[in-house]
Amino acid sequence: DTAEMPVQTKPVNPHVATTCTAGPIGLTAFGITTILLNFLNAELIGKDTITLIICYGMFHGGMIQILAGMWEVYRGNIFGGCAFTSYGGFWMGFALFEILMVITELEPPSKDGKVVWLIVWGIFTLLNLIGTLNANRVVQFVFASLTALFFLLAAGVDNADIHVLAGYVGIVCGSSALYLGWAEVMNELAGRELCYIGPVKNKVF
Repeated sequence: DTAEMPVQTKPVNPHVATTCTAGPIGLTAFGITTILLNFLNAELIGKDTITLIICYGMFHGGMIQILAGMWEVYRGNIFGGCAFTSYGGFWMGFALFEILMVITELEPPSKDGKVVWLIVWGIFTLLNLIGTLNANRVVQFVFASLTALFFLLAAGVDNADIHVLAGYVGIVCGSSALYLGWAEVMNELAGRELCYIGPVKNKVF
């Protein structure tokens, strides 16, 4: 079942018929790491937890998502491949940045540079949201909340209260992705829509 991500219509690899989707793997990796990081952003856990989150995020949020993305490309799902590899790369880059800040004498980025970085990712996510309009309602919520998260984090660079608010939005976003990954597995095991994902009946494009 590939309901969680829009799938291109051109002919795909002939082995795809016997190849399962990697969507739940990527969604679970994204969801768990996003929840963990945003518990920190929401100030619900101590700042010293960042080392655990970064190490975990580099491999689960980063490497696993990239692998899931490449698997989706193999299956002919260009949207899933683009999304998972991009956000996997985001996590690996973020983890490397945090590590370099500790082990080197590099200067931290300026606030305006960090704002631009977050806005660019927000725009990219907004464009991805458009690509989910033919998918299910839950994946649309994942991308809508992730778009809001990036823009709130950008606004929160100079405002601690908004940064904390962004953390709570991130927890909701990550939880929705984790739910979708689990729901896709359960629906596949049941052979029907056992868990709600809200498939779109009327295609937008």
